[in-house]
Amino acid sequence: MARNIEAKPGEQAPKPRIVQYNNRRYSIRLEPVFWRALETLAERNQMRLGKFIAELEETYQGKNFSSFLRVFSMLDAERGLAEGRLGDGRASLLDLVEACPTPGAILSHDRTIVSCNAAFTGWLGKPDSPIVGSELTAVLQIRTRRSLNDVWQDMVNGDTASIDARVLHVAPGRVSTAQGKILALPSDDPLTFYSVIWLTIAAQAR
Repeated sequence: MARNIEAKPGEQAPKPRIVQYNNRRYSIRLEPVFWRALETLAERNQMRLGKFIAELEETYQGKNFSSFLRVFSMLDAERGLAEGRLGDGRASLLDLVEACPTPGAILSHDRTIVSCNAAFTGWLGKPDSPIVGSELTAVLQIRTRRSLNDVWQDMVNGDTASIDARVLHVAPGRVSTAQGKILALPSDDPLTFYSVIWLTIAAQAR
């Protein structure tokens, strides 16, 4: 039975904490919900929070580490929702996409890349920023007959089952093109809407 949960924004004011690992100190301000999420992730990875944050910091190259930690926590929650929605067994859609030799990725309702397979990553080469967690059009140029926003909304609303597109990825000294097809996964709620994009590699120009 659904429960009504009263939101208490005042309890989510950012809290500063200092965590340490290997003689390094990290002073971070995060809302309690994100601290709890990071503690859960650290426990899941059998690490102390300090070590977990230190390892994340080694992979981060931006200027706002606190923002990165928030996004990292939200992405984990998004993937958890996707697993619940798409199936968390070994035959789940997430597993099938990740094992497929055809470049593919799973997208959330706001076109965030929730997961992608090795073929998708390989086709992109070595991107400057993480793929998972990025909005699709921040990674690829998507060209459709109508505005992508319009056809995407049609798909989320259930008015169309798929989108055909020409896909481009531009990197220094390299332009890759492909045919793309975005397939909607059935959903009664736009917030639990997911889709899969598959790429058919067309050509690669130097």
